[in-house]
Amino acid sequence: MAKQLLEVRDLHTYFHGTPAVKAVRGVDLEVGAGETLGVVGESGSGKSVMAQSIMRLIQPTDGAIRQGQILFDGEDLVKVSTERMRAIRGNKIAMIFQEPMTSLNPVIRIGEQIAEVVRLHRRLSRPEAFDFAVDMLRKVRIADPERRAREYPHELSGGMRQRVMIAMGLACNPQLIIADEPTTALDVTIQAQILDLILDMQQQTGAAVLLITHDLGVVAETAQRVAVMYAGQVVEYAGVAELFAAPLHPYSQGLIASVPQVDGEMTASRMLPAIPGTVPSPTALPVGCAFQDRCQFAFDRCRSEPPPLVEKSVSHSARCWLHV
Repeated sequence: MAKQLLEVRDLHTYFHGTPAVKAVRGVDLEVGAGETLGVVGESGSGKSVMAQSIMRLIQPTDGAIRQGQILFDGEDLVKVSTERMRAIRGNKIAMIFQEPMTSLNPVIRIGEQIAEVVRLHRRLSRPEAFDFAVDMLRKVRIADPERRAREYPHELSGGMRQRVMIAMGLACNPQLIIADEPTTALDVTIQAQILDLILDMQQQTGAAVLLITHDLGVVAETAQRVAVMYAGQVVEYAGVAELFAAPLHPYSQGLIASVPQVDGEMTASRMLPAIPGTVPSPTALPVGCAFQDRCQFAFDRCRSEPPPLVEKSVSHSARCWLHV
């Protein structure tokens, strides 16, 4: 069995407010060394907040991790000092954000932004770090990297900016890469290129990948296991093949059913299914199961008690009273 590089246990992250905004509520997940774990769910399900919690990017003025553990290579990131977290962030754990235009500094040249990472963590001189940055741009398949390294973010296309983010993330050979919707703002062709690039670089470095996405097709092609999130919780946890063959949670079933099918004619009986309603507000969560108002199988117990995450097999768990 692969070593568990990352173990998130009973993670709760709330934002300040009256009432508190319960963005992440008791998340448990694991990522093995060299593994790709997909995390899927609608907007508002807590995926990005969970990732930011792992990186300790939640500002104290906005919110806090209320309880839980984030064990990275055996070290609890919830308890480490700010200085220690700075040494880990960008070095051992890297994050690729979903919108590079807002993540890159618009007034600093591309090469300098990548060079800053290796100057901080690898103690290279300024010229050495810049040469390293050019080499990283070459590795992520940016043409004419010497020229691009001297350009500003606005001079690059969206796909090229995302490649720069990948270069920054991989500059220090991290053990874990958190990719938060890395292809959201890109067209389909560029999306495929970026995903191929992340997986190629993963194979070269042996890094684990935590891939956050809305796209079940991406998960099917890239991940070994998947966590389905809803309203701040993991509602299903399974191997990719198991999830697509036999999803247990009604939310997972709805997500998979809503994927368009291109085979055959579209008739009235084959209209694309949709899950009714929306994700509940984290400030006004219902008593019991958070999915109850959108679930066709809900019964009395769903409206009175929150279901536990139940292990149905060694590699397949679901948070639903139907499976208790």
